[in-house]
Amino acid sequence: MRHAGITILLALLCTACGDGGIDSFEDGVEAQAEVMREMVSVLEGVDDQASADKAAGEIEALGTRLMDISVQLSEMPRPSAEEMQAMAQKQSQAQRKFQQEAAAQMMKLAEYESLADAWTRAMSNMR
Repeated sequence: MRHAGITILLALLCTACGDGGIDSFEDGVEAQAEVMREMVSVLEGVDDQASADKAAGEIEALGTRLMDISVQLSEMPRPSAEEMQAMAQKQSQAQRKFQQEAAAQMMKLAEYESLADAWTRAMSNMR
C-alpha cells in the first residue's frame, strides 16, 4: 500500500506526462493528473477477479496514453525551478484530494495480481 501511494505521488509530480494536444508543460501536468484520475476511477469498478481483469486492460490503455503524453512533453523545454514550484502549489489541493480518493482504491492492487501488474506497467510509461 505504501509503495502504491508513493507511486501515485511520484506520478502526479512527474513532469513527463500529459494528454494529446498539449500546448504547454503545465497543460501536460494537468493532462497527467487527468489520466491518473481516470485510472483510479477504473479501480472503483473492481469488485471481483473478472472486473479486475477487465480493469487491467483499461489501465494498460491509460498507460499507453501516458507514454504518448511523455513523448510530447519530452520535446518541450523544461520549466525553471520556480515555474515548477508554482505549478506544484497550484496543483497541491487537487493532489491531496486525489490521494484520498486513490488510497481507498489502492488495496485492490494488492488483492488482484493482474491489476497490480497492469498498474506497474502503466506507471513505467511515465518518464
